[in-house]
Amino acid sequence: MELTQQQLFEDKNYQFRNQLEELQDTQLDNKKELRKLENLQERFHLLQQQEQKVYQGSLNEVDPEERSFFEERHDEGLHLSRKVQQELEEDREQLEQERRILFEKEESVHAAHRAFLKTEREATVNGT
Repeated sequence: MELTQQQLFEDKNYQFRNQLEELQDTQLDNKKELRKLENLQERFHLLQQQEQKVYQGSLNEVDPEERSFFEERHDEGLHLSRKVQQELEEDREQLEQERRILFEKEESVHAAHRAFLKTEREATVNGT
């Protein structure tokens, strides 16, 4: 059974809409992941502030001969904090890059869909 011109049009139009819907769903997932990452960064920043307060309080209470031990632990903690911040920032950059790529794909599908509709409209007007 051969498909009619209208059925072919509707099938192709459905494919475009389906692609757009999938891209938009993926964009929504990306946005949620980005939000989750930003929340983690905020929480991590708050924990760093609390850690700094505890460290300062500890230094005020510790014996001078134990001070170097706490300073070394603090230096190690700062190093690990910077490493975590860098990883979070790299993850954020990756998500932002994915967001841009998804947006470009969506724009491409929109353009292809518009071109398809224009071609179909012209074919209908010309009686093809």
